[in-house]
Amino acid sequence: MKIDLHCHSSFSDGIFTPQQLLKMAERERLTIFSITDHDSVKGTAIANSESVNYSFSYITGIEISARYKQEKIEILGYNFNADNSAFKQGLVNLQNARRDRIHKILVKLQEIGIDIIFDDVIKEVGDASSPGRPHFARVLKTKGYVSSVKEAFNEYLAEGRPAYVPRLTIEPKEAIKRINKANGIAVLPHPLFVEKHDLRRMEELLDLLISWGMKGIEVFYNYENTFSDFPAKKIQEVTKFLLDYCKQNDLLITGGSDFHGDKGTLGEVFMPKEYILQIQSFFNL
Repeated sequence: MKIDLHCHSSFSDGIFTPQQLLKMAERERLTIFSITDHDSVKGTAIANSESVNYSFSYITGIEISARYKQEKIEILGYNFNADNSAFKQGLVNLQNARRDRIHKILVKLQEIGIDIIFDDVIKEVGDASSPGRPHFARVLKTKGYVSSVKEAFNEYLAEGRPAYVPRLTIEPKEAIKRINKANGIAVLPHPLFVEKHDLRRMEELLDLLISWGMKGIEVFYNYENTFSDFPAKKIQEVTKFLLDYCKQNDLLITGGSDFHGDKGTLGEVFMPKEYILQIQSFFNL
């Protein structure tokens, strides 16, 4: 059994359309699948409608941009009503801020001699509701300024680099509230990106998120195939800690690849069968 509850379509910063991702999920023989675009439900709504033609179970998903005390703490939402008008309206400001950010990043790149114009980025963005830095990274690669998306982030786009621009976010408490009001459940993605140094501090943060209504943690994540350089020993240590924490606090255990299309495949993150069965039971799949 394989699942993937974290990937991005062309409606945010992924390469492939929802329809293409559905076909990939079928080809990879996934049992459960979800598209979790940044601050947009367009892709997941399409996938939810068309998933009836496939053998796997589909769950609506989203990844909401959030920060707490200057720390990026994004929140995944699952199994919510993608047609909820209040929920969709709440995403508009985040989507508009992402588009405004394009101009600010362009200015910074041009100031350091990178010859990229607005049309280059818009061509890459296409129909995306939530454009992001990966679009710039792909343009930088296409134009020959870098050899890979990872290099683009390391040299120009990551926090602390010359073309980094923070984006408008909401607080995790608000993101969780919006997901819950849309009858979904809130899950913390890639916890190591939130707190990689101190497990005690991670536990304190998780306690706070639970108090705000969070119901799950993405324990199994594709750290090895992202821009991080976490050693295997650290990933194993945190995975064990999170499994114990979830069991002690009756939290849903999830997993995902964070697939954008640049590399890797859907369902490549191993997740033990017992936790997949728990997800099936939790969502009545």
